[in-house]
Amino acid sequence: MSRSEPSTNLPVPYRSPWRALGEDLRAVAATLRLGLQELWRRNGQGDLPRPALWPRDLAPLFWPLLLVVALAALLLMGLGLGQRLDDSASGLAKPESLVPPAEIPLEIPATRATADPADAPQEPRSEAPAPETPEPEPNAPAATTAETSSEAAAAAPGPTVPPDPLAELLASPAAAGLLRTASAEPASAGLQLVLAEDFLDLPGAEQQRRADAWLQLALGLGYEHLQLRDAHGALMGREAVVGGGMILLSPAERN
Repeated sequence: MSRSEPSTNLPVPYRSPWRALGEDLRAVAATLRLGLQELWRRNGQGDLPRPALWPRDLAPLFWPLLLVVALAALLLMGLGLGQRLDDSASGLAKPESLVPPAEIPLEIPATRATADPADAPQEPRSEAPAPETPEPEPNAPAATTAETSSEAAAAAPGPTVPPDPLAELLASPAAAGLLRTASAEPASAGLQLVLAEDFLDLPGAEQQRRADAWLQLALGLGYEHLQLRDAHGALMGREAVVGGGMILLSPAERN
């Protein structure tokens, strides 16, 4: 009995496309191999085109040398491009130099040095004997003694009261009517300034310069932190945690 082939509904026998692709690739590889062998044979025989000035005896060396030169040029171009990319990346990685903001010249009160008597250098006391006070004559009237004591009391200077540093800050040229009140927080060594409405009318750059100037003045008065608030108590600026200067908050960031 003859064995019948399995029936199929396809019009032609099925052929796997992957098998066909493999056969085509093998055919392409064989064709390339034959082409390279032909080029190698023709180059060895000197049949390939070459410049007229090239010696005929060195004809088999022309195309290999040209191929080596081309590969070397491509390699050098790749190295140069990689070096330029590295230089560009290193240039972008360097942080930009920070330009300090222009500061408004401020006049720190000179009386600050006399506000703390303990910090003032003490002058050595001389051991000179105190001058002897002449005894009043017994016959001198009492009115003369009273007049002398009153004149001495008037001539003697009274104790000087050091001015308030916060009051001088409000009266300084840096404020210029832009500050309403200033309050200190001794527990946190901070200073809080309440800004006037005229501060919001200044340009952004001028606001930044004023805020940085107030920070420098606050540091000169011995405070470590500075906050700027408006009349309603909303925070408008504070000192930078990293770096220096003040950070002014936008209207959306104010609380």
